[in-house]
Amino acid sequence: MRFAFLLLIPIFLAGCQKVISVNLNSTEKKYVVSGRITDQPGECQVSITLTKDFSDNNQFPGVSGATVTVENQGIITTLQETGSGLYTSATLTGQPGQTYLLTIRLGGETFTSSSTMPQPVNLDSVYVSTARLSNTKYVTVIYKDPLNIANYYHFIQYINGVQEPSIFVSDDEFTDGQTTKSQLNYNNDIDNPARDIKSGDSIRIDMICNDAAVYKFWYSLSNGATGANESASPANPVSNISGGAVGYFSAQTIQRRSIKAD
Repeated sequence: MRFAFLLLIPIFLAGCQKVISVNLNSTEKKYVVSGRITDQPGECQVSITLTKDFSDNNQFPGVSGATVTVENQGIITTLQETGSGLYTSATLTGQPGQTYLLTIRLGGETFTSSSTMPQPVNLDSVYVSTARLSNTKYVTVIYKDPLNIANYYHFIQYINGVQEPSIFVSDDEFTDGQTTKSQLNYNNDIDNPARDIKSGDSIRIDMICNDAAVYKFWYSLSNGATGANESASPANPVSNISGGAVGYFSAQTIQRRSIKAD
């Protein structure tokens, strides 16, 4: 199994060995798509923003006026803009095994992506333990990986309702069919007390199963691309969006577990 984590600056989610050179010069602006359809009702949404230069501020205003649709088995659902650059459907719920096609029409351009929702993998248990060489507390997740099926995992951690800005992703390359115990390690290098887990804290873990293309997006982002609010700046991760935009569209299952830290 490969398991990765990264502190983004400040972004979404796992560190590794590859060195990536980042060009800090001004670049052509690109649309950034962050989209998902899940197996939970009311969670289909697509956000559209624009990339920024490294020297720009870390605010990414939404892009309005797009026509956004999701198609499955010939049925097309048009998402409604419910916020600046945020397009949602309150009724569209995904089904494992189904493939979903995203189409965005914006300013004379068309961007597309497709994603197949995998079968869910059960999140068996979640607990908090203290590191051996420090007083730092970490969350550990336990799940049984299905045998002879390629699986890709993405974990999101919340402490007292605030998302931990680290990317936790893994695959089953070395753990196929095994019961897997993974500690969600992160480095609080900015010494923000709110990020440290303390006794009595409320913790929520989202376990997401996505397809290989979406896993490559998060894995590449965690290994050198940085940005904010899921935005791909300044170094763009591997995108599954066609047509010139960057970002991702994910058909994913999701499970949530909440606990109190001892």
